[in-house]
Amino acid sequence: MRKVPGLDAGRFTGENVINPVRVIKGSPEEQLAQVTALLKGAKESSEEAVADVKAVAAVNKGVLLAYAKQHELWKHSTSPSFEEWGAAVLEVSVKYVHRLVREAAALAKVVAVNERCEKVHHRVSRPSHAVVVAKLIDQHGEEAAVAAIPKAHDLAAEQRRNRPTAALFVQAAGMLGYEITGLGEDGDDDPPALDAPPAVVRAQKSLGRLTTTIGGVKERHISTMSRGDADTARAQAEAARNQLSAYIRRIDKVYPKKSLARG
Repeated sequence: MRKVPGLDAGRFTGENVINPVRVIKGSPEEQLAQVTALLKGAKESSEEAVADVKAVAAVNKGVLLAYAKQHELWKHSTSPSFEEWGAAVLEVSVKYVHRLVREAAALAKVVAVNERCEKVHHRVSRPSHAVVVAKLIDQHGEEAAVAAIPKAHDLAAEQRRNRPTAALFVQAAGMLGYEITGLGEDGDDDPPALDAPPAVVRAQKSLGRLTTTIGGVKERHISTMSRGDADTARAQAEAARNQLSAYIRRIDKVYPKKSLARG
């Protein structure tokens, strides 16, 4: 694990962001198995209802995917490409694999800017927001980002938001004369999400908690049973998880989870 300085300490700490260089060891085949296991662990964490946990999980997925791509670990799997390997492991679309890698790289780029903005208690702490600020840094330099981040927080406060949305970072930069171009040009962004009604929001959160709870029960309690009972319970728990995951996917097709995290 590694510490990512400058990010929200409550979200990114020394124990929750993975440094693959330190934790992944062995032959390429062994490294592939380790990366796959860590990705699946991050996938389970991302099913939590807590936004901070989801954010850390997203960063870890991107970091691990980038490592697997850089070292071509996916070539030791049965998948024909890196994108298809990542999509199969995480049960997501190919374009979302690209998005996760891009967001992780963007967060790394905004770390120095966040450290400078910490004095005024304004930071970039969400992966999707970091993509915008990273573009701003690339096109106009760090000083532009240092000026735009507090401005975005001011705009958010005017709207009684706890933090800026990605759109407010773009607006703040534009108001300061820094137009950001090329956002979404990679073609890996999802279409705009519908606003989920409160009942759907509650259902998504409840299903996520249930899925995580079943996983915890499986890990904590099944091992204490006799072998026959454990095998039966394990199969039942896995079937329940699969069914809940199917329900979640059905809801997410209409109301993607990113619509819950706006702002």
